[in-house]
Amino acid sequence: DGGNGGRGGDVVMIVDESLNTLAGLTNAWRPNSFGGSGAAYQVRDQRKSFRAENGADGGRQMKSGRYGKDVQIRVPPGTVVQELIENEDGSEELIDLGSIVLDEPSLVVASGGEGGEGSGINARGRGVRRPRIPPQGGERKTLRLTLKIVADVALVGVPNAGKSTFLSAVTRAKPKIANYPFTTVIPNLGVWVPSKAGYENSQLDGAGSEGLVLCDVPGLIAGASAGVGLGHAFLRHVERCHVILHLVDATSDDPIADFEMLNRELVNYGTGQLARMPQVVVVNKLDALEGRGGEDWEQGLKTKLSREELQEKLTAAMSHSRLMWMSAKERDGVDDLMIRMAAFVKKVK
Repeated sequence: DGGNGGRGGDVVMIVDESLNTLAGLTNAWRPNSFGGSGAAYQVRDQRKSFRAENGADGGRQMKSGRYGKDVQIRVPPGTVVQELIENEDGSEELIDLGSIVLDEPSLVVASGGEGGEGSGINARGRGVRRPRIPPQGGERKTLRLTLKIVADVALVGVPNAGKSTFLSAVTRAKPKIANYPFTTVIPNLGVWVPSKAGYENSQLDGAGSEGLVLCDVPGLIAGASAGVGLGHAFLRHVERCHVILHLVDATSDDPIADFEMLNRELVNYGTGQLARMPQVVVVNKLDALEGRGGEDWEQGLKTKLSREELQEKLTAAMSHSRLMWMSAKERDGVDDLMIRMAAFVKKVK
């Protein structure tokens, strides 16, 4: 008169908006996973295991066993889940299982097994006795998780182009800002909320819902598409954005070469999808172009090209006409840029 065994629990991943990293899901020691003070130190095969509870055995008098409890793994929004399959020849294959985002906050990555039939299945019936169905084991998988930040606009540019200054000027984000390159070593997110002033006369309707999520991608260098400077760790975040805002440093030794180099990296990364994304080019540090630098360290800072020369060369190098000018530090042209960006992103979406 034994009852059936209980079903095993599932392994479920759920979104946790308070998280912004996957560092807690590995046993590997990574003192600086973005290489801010040197190359990242990674230990291979340091995998963390999660196992749901087994179902309970069935009881007498046809009592079925209790179901096993699910185990929940909390991950940040934008986590991409892939199953890693290791073939006999040593090669690896990745199968997409899904993404954990705010619209789809949970994903069952491994289902629990089914409990076996108890001895009571033959107690009530008459005639031919059939074999009992044995318990079926649950799924066992090796997963690879990749965090891809989801944003409307990706801020890209060479190191020290003013991306963090711009992000802090239009959002409440507080990224580290300094007058040296590679200040930003991890992507930063900020939300721009349009003010009523200046927004009423725009082509957009409403407020709040028209805000934009901006992702400050750390500075990219030549070879980023091949992983130089941990380029893969940064470029993958751009894939999930709708529009690229390409910041050009007006005080660079060669702004045109920087612009062309970064676009080559976008073309060479992955399948070339980044190169097909809509892009808006904005020349930053307009105050330096016009000789309005106010800080002590800015005294004597000169640009190699005049505004007219820079505009002519950029227009020739661009495949579109979306070119704007601003000074993020002085907030000159910033509000107009963001209103236009909001309209453009809405059109792209």
